[in-house]
Amino acid sequence: MNDATNRRHKFPFINCTNCGPRYSIIIGTPYDRKRTSMKDFKMCSNCEEEFCEIAERRFHAQPDCCWVCGPIFSLHAIGGNEVKTNNPIVKTAELLRRGKIIAIKGIGGFHIACDATNRKAVKRLRYYKNRPTKPFAIMVRREDVEKIAHITDEEKELINSFIAPIMLLKKKKTVICDKVAPNNPYLGVMVPYAPVHYLLLAKIPYLVMTSANIQDEPIVKDDREVIEKLSCIVSFYLSHNRAIENRCDDSVGISIPHKGFSILRRSRGYVPVPIELPFSVKPTLAVGPYLKNTFTLADKREAYVSPHIGDLDNLETLRFFSEMVTKYKRWFRIEPELIVHDLHPDYLSTKIAHDFVDRTAFNVQRIGVQHHVAHIVSCLGENMVVDDAIGIAFDGTGFGSDGKIWGGEFFVGNLYNQKRVGHLQYLPLPGGDASIKKPYRIAIAYIFKLLGEKYTPKGVASHEVRTIMNMVAQDDSVVYTSSMGRLFDCVASMLGLIRAITYEAEAAINLEYQAAQGITTYYSYNIQNTEPMIIEVKDILTGVAADLHKGVSPRVISAKFHNTIVQFSLDITRKLSKIHNVRKVCFSGGVFQNRYLLNAMISTFEDARFDVYVHRKLPTNDGCISYGQAIIGNIISGKEEVESDVNAKL
Repeated sequence: MNDATNRRHKFPFINCTNCGPRYSIIIGTPYDRKRTSMKDFKMCSNCEEEFCEIAERRFHAQPDCCWVCGPIFSLHAIGGNEVKTNNPIVKTAELLRRGKIIAIKGIGGFHIACDATNRKAVKRLRYYKNRPTKPFAIMVRREDVEKIAHITDEEKELINSFIAPIMLLKKKKTVICDKVAPNNPYLGVMVPYAPVHYLLLAKIPYLVMTSANIQDEPIVKDDREVIEKLSCIVSFYLSHNRAIENRCDDSVGISIPHKGFSILRRSRGYVPVPIELPFSVKPTLAVGPYLKNTFTLADKREAYVSPHIGDLDNLETLRFFSEMVTKYKRWFRIEPELIVHDLHPDYLSTKIAHDFVDRTAFNVQRIGVQHHVAHIVSCLGENMVVDDAIGIAFDGTGFGSDGKIWGGEFFVGNLYNQKRVGHLQYLPLPGGDASIKKPYRIAIAYIFKLLGEKYTPKGVASHEVRTIMNMVAQDDSVVYTSSMGRLFDCVASMLGLIRAITYEAEAAINLEYQAAQGITTYYSYNIQNTEPMIIEVKDILTGVAADLHKGVSPRVISAKFHNTIVQFSLDITRKLSKIHNVRKVCFSGGVFQNRYLLNAMISTFEDARFDVYVHRKLPTNDGCISYGQAIIGNIISGKEEVESDVNAKL
């Protein structure tokens, strides 16, 4: 591409077989040009010769093409009129330098791009996209990564791999404007992975490249969707005439010391590569959870986990879910005999499972699986741990088998059987999900319930405080939860870090970023030695309130709070280890996206000589649920056969 004497010099569709399009262009299997969106482009004689010559490196490279026979880029104003230019990519870079916001078509969909050094452009993008504080990803040249972020050798190897994920890297003070990732010590950084990216970055080196979508909807993949959905955000769009058959977001991950790469969003570069199952299963569709949905289509020893679908709370995402289930069934020739879903009766994924069984003409079995059990089993399964382990599931929301909302759970068991042996004490959530959007409601309720005190956060009307306290006192319109995520929300609110959240887990993320390094102290806590064990929260919140009264820095309070979580987790695990003679421990759940907490848990537990397992192939958030559902569903469905398989491994 950079060789001026080559016939593909600066050709924006040059690719290799590792990182070029495959998943996003495939229509049917087996993978062959006539079953991809490249079927519309007849090869010129030079390309055809390369394609047919066995000694050529382009032998049977299905997307192979050149300037003569390949797709072309074009630049359009958002009204639809094409911008007349000899080089639409160079023209796009020029417009970006002038502060324009532009949609750019890549391999798996469109990005929305603007100059990452232009504060006015980034601020305008935040306003138009209704994204006040959530960080934007940026794309930079490989040689520029170290100019804007601290990066380890391991992180450098990952970001430069053919998968080219977005990596969360410790930021440096640089030309990148503060509005890209406000109040955040990390930058989401990716390097170019398509020729158009290289060509753009040669002209403008630092670009915001965020998924082109309306909040909570799938990434847009064609010109029609850009015009319909993004006309209020972008001024222009740079497109090409090769159809994207299967939309696919960028994958996102972090590097964990001694554990390697941990995926936070599993999409481009990973799907649809199967993940091995610990035993053979019948044809199974596991429909996953409500938030951060993925589904899993499994058969025998292979689990095909879908790309990140998103939150199942709108029609567009539901259509995307249904479209990809249909395609996966066709591609992998799997017709489910078993449908597995979450226990929550109101999840849209649960209703999808019911509808699927009702519609099918075959004898399909349907099984519900508890959310946090699926978390733990997914971690054990991907790590091929078949013997007993202690599972710690720290999460935001999951419907419990007792009808309450779980999220701070301890289990003991193996793939075949999980027993809940400990949890955070149940506390009232006034108005249910309404409190998740306004964490101060959680703080008011918890402090009143546990300390018997009135707590009035700044800017909250006294009548709202009284209403919440009355709801708790009368046990009216409250649900009870053991959620670790909600405890983080409570403490973040007490520290005045946030009033209302604008994206999922924002309060907990702000609390994490406050935590000071080098603090080793923690708050008092009490564990009830009941069955299951219960972690009492009163002493923890008393300690936080006392430190606030004494004027202790929020950075110190945050660190002490995180350390407290680590300490009581270790205490419970030690007790369970003695009772059950188990030394293996696994962590799963969205709270473990918190790097401060996860790193502290891993180092503390390993220092205590526990064998620690975390997610590597799947996200630790709800993106791993469907894989765990597939395993558990098959165990419940065929107990004798699977029990014998698992016992043989034991």
